[in-house]
Amino acid sequence: MDLRPMSLTTQSYRYVTTAIGTLINSLVIVVVCRSRQLHYPRHVFWAAISVMNQFQIIHYLLEVVAIAGRNRVACQICVLNAGVLYTIILTFLALAGLDRYLAIARYEWYKEKVTNRGTILLLSIGFVVTYLVFTSPFWTGYKNIKNCTINLTHMHVVLIYDLFLGILCVILHVMIFFRSRAAIKKQPLHFLQNPIALNFLQTPLANVGPEPAADVEIEAPALQAATAEPDATGNALQTHFDSQLDDTLCFTWFLNRPKLNRLEIRAAFSMSVNVLPVWLCTFPVTVNGIIIYWCIRLQMNCPTVYRINPYIYDLFIVHIIYNPLMYISTSKEFKRALIHLKQKCRCNKLAQ
Repeated sequence: MDLRPMSLTTQSYRYVTTAIGTLINSLVIVVVCRSRQLHYPRHVFWAAISVMNQFQIIHYLLEVVAIAGRNRVACQICVLNAGVLYTIILTFLALAGLDRYLAIARYEWYKEKVTNRGTILLLSIGFVVTYLVFTSPFWTGYKNIKNCTINLTHMHVVLIYDLFLGILCVILHVMIFFRSRAAIKKQPLHFLQNPIALNFLQTPLANVGPEPAADVEIEAPALQAATAEPDATGNALQTHFDSQLDDTLCFTWFLNRPKLNRLEIRAAFSMSVNVLPVWLCTFPVTVNGIIIYWCIRLQMNCPTVYRINPYIYDLFIVHIIYNPLMYISTSKEFKRALIHLKQKCRCNKLAQ
């Protein structure tokens, strides 16, 4: 482990960043867990990412204790988990990107097959497999944490895998972007449709009055079996039922519009906004770490690479704040759930 002195400025920066990150990630976890309207796969992914961010925060604090406090136990824990926690976060981000892509590319299949239980199981398997694989050199006895030193070869493998996951995330979200744009283009514009002619028939004054409900039949094939329950992707149908019914009856082109849900498209764009900047912030740290490995391996003099590494790493830490903050700011469902939760807490206080 690199035990070079850590300045008070760096320590203060770590404490402030981790404190803010703890509050924001805790907010995401609490709201998603306590709000039934967020109990759907896309929000489960963000809750899992926030949980891993909390573990990452603990890791950053242990680094301060290990370096500034010269604590050997904290140092050994940091060596064991070096790079692994963020690899798990990237794995979750890649799975979340795949979830959004399937929600757009295969909407009907996604709506039928993807469940919360399956999502949690997938995340659990991803966590266990990733953690066991990348810590296997230590618990198999191949590497040792007692000397409190990070193995460069092991770290190089972790960084290469992070690079692969980052590229995979970018590819997935570029595909999501083009799929979303194609879906939006398929939505027909009402002003390009043929005009609708309305025929008004004059009726005797004596007949004016409410007609029996049994004599009125309205055919709306596009709105079959709409209920108040949300579908498998978390989209409540009853919320938009009335407006959709009016649109369908007045504008026949609504009957032929794609089944792709606009909420899923917005979620895909939100996910792209969240993931791409995080990867762009992570890219310098990954590449710089790989360059450091080869500088040492080839016994080259790379003073600039060593000099900028602490600053790149400190900038990288901001992802624990940026990630959940962008989810909160771009998710309308989360905002509605947060307002509902606040009102619920206020009502409970008044009831007491």
